Amino acid sequence: MITYRALSAPAMCAHIICAVIRGEGAIAGGKVVITDAPTMLDAAVATLEAAGANYEVLPEGLDPEEVIKRSADAEVLIVTYVRFPAPAINRLRKVCCIIRCGVGVDIIDVDAATARGILVANVPDYATHEVADHTMLLLLAAARQVNHFQRSWPERGWGSTEFPAIHRLKGRRLGIIGLGRIGSEVAVRARAFGMEVVASSPHMTESQLTELGIKGLPLDELLRTSDLISLHTPLTSKTSHILDERAFDLMRRGVVIVNTARGDLIDLVALQAAIDRGVVAAVALDVLEREPFPDLSMPFLHRPNVMITPHVAWYSHDAVRDLGVLAAEDALRYLRGETPRGLLNPEALSVRPPTSRL
Repeated sequence: MITYRALSAPAMCAHIICAVIRGEGAIAGGKVVITDAPTMLDAAVATLEAAGANYEVLPEGLDPEEVIKRSADAEVLIVTYVRFPAPAINRLRKVCCIIRCGVGVDIIDVDAATARGILVANVPDYATHEVADHTMLLLLAAARQVNHFQRSWPERGWGSTEFPAIHRLKGRRLGIIGLGRIGSEVAVRARAFGMEVVASSPHMTESQLTELGIKGLPLDELLRTSDLISLHTPLTSKTSHILDERAFDLMRRGVVIVNTARGDLIDLVALQAAIDRGVVAAVALDVLEREPFPDLSMPFLHRPNVMITPHVAWYSHDAVRDLGVLAAEDALRYLRGETPRGLLNPEALSVRPPTSRL
């Protein structure tokens, strides 16, 4: 059953064309291409296989040009790391839907996809608990200066430890920037540690704040009054470098910074200056600017009050399985003429999709 619900007739027609070409409710006619990370997506392959879908898994290590060429006959792409900027999007002559294996879609030019009627979906909830748990791990490690102790005791000796400034977490204020699924789960965990939690997020509601038992604040007030700050906002043109020189100037001395969201949310040059001035007492980062090739030469990355993990907050065996299954299920939804569960640009439904232009 084709179920593009709650759409105008023109919007429905544009994408239903793809489904009608295959036959209503059918999945075999449309091809799914998994563009990269094949070793991580066994569950996606198994899900597509079980559904009898027509699919292809591209080998690892192809350059973007080759990926585009080998995706020429695909209707749905499942992508993990391969970037699709506007020029690449504009060359996808048949693709109607791109599913990003993950939460962030900054590797895809969503505006360009929307202009061409290409749906973009993500998998927003496959690793919510993993990232929230990892955030708390980093927050506790940074606040307790674990990296300092781990590095100093072999050099100074067991009984000659130098004690940095550490404060009890109970009663301290944690400011959460971005109160989506992960930010909300972090709030629950932080309150269990007796912390006062405040949040700044464009879409938070009073009912959500009440349910979580936290307070909403304007961003500047959060920056001025928080003892610890954790980032959970998506990366957009508005949030890029949301922690910049101005933001660090607002913060109270001795603040702890945690980022498990996107590296480009923090201006690392400004962060280094804030560490040098003593404004930032400790930092724990799972993400850095310009991944997958971040600048690892910055001096602050090697300091004892800085802890780095290499973008692994999302990982567990369970999360990998769920990621593959959920991405493949959304591909199958599209091929059946249904709206993908993780659809991010519903306005693209009103644009004639590429397949209908062939």
